[in-house]
Amino acid sequence: VNRIPADSTRSCHKPCCWFDTQMAIALLNGRRAAIINASAQTRAGMVTQIPVAAGGSPKVIHTMRHGTTEMNIYLTKNPYGSMGFKDPLFYDTRLTPQGKAGAQAAASTAKALTPKPEVLVVSPLTRAMQTADLAFAHYDGPVLVEPLARERVWLSSDVGRPPSELREEFQGSRYTFDHLPDIWWYNGGRRDPKHVVLEPEDVFEERVEKFRHWLLQRPERVIAVVAHWGLLMQLTGESYENCEIRSWQMCGEGKLTPLRSLSTLWRRPGGQ
Repeated sequence: VNRIPADSTRSCHKPCCWFDTQMAIALLNGRRAAIINASAQTRAGMVTQIPVAAGGSPKVIHTMRHGTTEMNIYLTKNPYGSMGFKDPLFYDTRLTPQGKAGAQAAASTAKALTPKPEVLVVSPLTRAMQTADLAFAHYDGPVLVEPLARERVWLSSDVGRPPSELREEFQGSRYTFDHLPDIWWYNGGRRDPKHVVLEPEDVFEERVEKFRHWLLQRPERVIAVVAHWGLLMQLTGESYENCEIRSWQMCGEGKLTPLRSLSTLWRRPGGQ
């Protein structure tokens, strides 16, 4: 498994205490067992035969979570759901210097991915595009900005920006935004683009399944995805550190199985 977090410190998952909070919520709505079972199944897949898609070999999906952001840092000091918690309104949150360093450190791992990606798929949220620019700077193939890969909307950090603003910030980049509507993230149907509302769980899960199907239907056999903790957790059943890279095989039904590798490493800057 290519499973390498590159940030020099452990950043929390939505963040500190977030995963525990989510698991508590999942217990209340009956999803805890499903998450545990999904995680166990993917781990079990490491020691069983990898299923092959009908008509050919399975796809390979390389997945990466973005680097540490302003919101990650804020949430380590102000846990989500804690008493008196306030959204700091870090709309479309950016990478911190630590996050940029982590993405740069991950570049050697991204460059060594085997098999090589045939297409790079990136969430339209700025932190994902910043991460992809640094970690996949070597990559010269096609790049797709795909809104299905965005994060679930929990806070202002998960609210995106219209294509006009993205074009302004990413002038001269390899990203194109012409296919994006002005509001491509979940906002409950409001006209106000700054409106923050929790994306309902069923809506989020349906979107992730659409993304899974979208990956399955792509003509490329090897796809790299730069996305987010919640999206990757729902897609794979596993929790990711910032800048962590994992590789999976996808069978004909869209099931993901960890890609076995004799060169499995867990690296951090400085060899730690």
